Amino acid sequence: MAKPRDAALDAMRGIGIVLMVLGHSGFAGSDFIYLFHMALFFMLSGYFFHMTGEGAALRRFCLRRVAALWLPFVLANTAFTVCNNLFLRLNILTGDPRILELPGNQVTGPVTLRDIVGRTAHWCVFDGGTQLGGALWFVQALFQISILYALVEFLLRRVFPRRDTLLPQGLLAGILLWVGEQCGRAGWNVWGLGIVCSGYSLFFLGVLIRRLGQPARNAPAWGRALAAALAFAVLLALLPFGSVGLAGNQYPGWLFLLVASAAGWVLVYECARLAAALPVLAAALAALGRAAMPVVILHFLSFKLVSWLGLQVLGGEPYLLAAFPTLYTGGAWWLAYTAAGLALPLLAYQPYRLAKRRILQKLGRA
Repeated sequence: MAKPRDAALDAMRGIGIVLMVLGHSGFAGSDFIYLFHMALFFMLSGYFFHMTGEGAALRRFCLRRVAALWLPFVLANTAFTVCNNLFLRLNILTGDPRILELPGNQVTGPVTLRDIVGRTAHWCVFDGGTQLGGALWFVQALFQISILYALVEFLLRRVFPRRDTLLPQGLLAGILLWVGEQCGRAGWNVWGLGIVCSGYSLFFLGVLIRRLGQPARNAPAWGRALAAALAFAVLLALLPFGSVGLAGNQYPGWLFLLVASAAGWVLVYECARLAAALPVLAAALAALGRAAMPVVILHFLSFKLVSWLGLQVLGGEPYLLAAFPTLYTGGAWWLAYTAAGLALPLLAYQPYRLAKRRILQKLGRA
């Protein structure tokens, strides 16, 4: 039987989504955030992983992953492609070559119906993506990792019906982590498979944390603050040696990745438990956690509102609106970008939740 859900874990997802948007906003401490923030989501998914050894359970699990991850990935990238020509007229995207003077930017051309159909076919097999949907790399990776983990779990329970699967899963996770590190060094990441190899170990780490159990929920506040401070110190100590870019499967080494991820889990978990003392804050974080998918899909597009307002006030060439991910840096611009990247996608949460519920209900009846 599954363990009772810990409300702090919902708050952890909310903290993670705030950190993701903050990391894209031009915040000066992004290198610190990148040490652990995306690993946190892989670990949370592993923590909540639950599947029996029956074929029907595997089928249900895979169908739910298709509805919750694959379908949003395909639909979001297709929607951005359908809107491509409109975005060009609005300068959200641009064909002006001057945009290339800004690091990390690209020139975009108009698309035809044939382009939309062809690119959608590529999205269906996780081949590429769109600029505005850049954060969806994580959705792709989580789909691939969770399906692979479930398939391995199913096979292990079939082959060894009375054995615990934790050890063989751990051995496979270790092997894949080594492979993932080699892929990162070689610059090989076809279909995101390098990320899958590295992320599998993080998913397993979440499973392991659930098996070992979390600290007592009634631990004193000073104890939680101390644990959070120690985890923060560990992450600060790691920072001079590099950071983590899971989107490109880049990190200094396998041990660095595991230590940074574990320290990040402790830091965020203890902060989430401390936030539970403030019901309004805890509820807000939990709400953000539930709205994670709309935020992942829409926060880059939401940043454009801040850039547009800045251009209206400060002036500038219209093509600059297409600057990705943000136009303005320094000062408190990161605050404005973060606020927009969190608040505007929340408006889409209710329609997204209703659509997801209907799809899952149909799959359940099927």
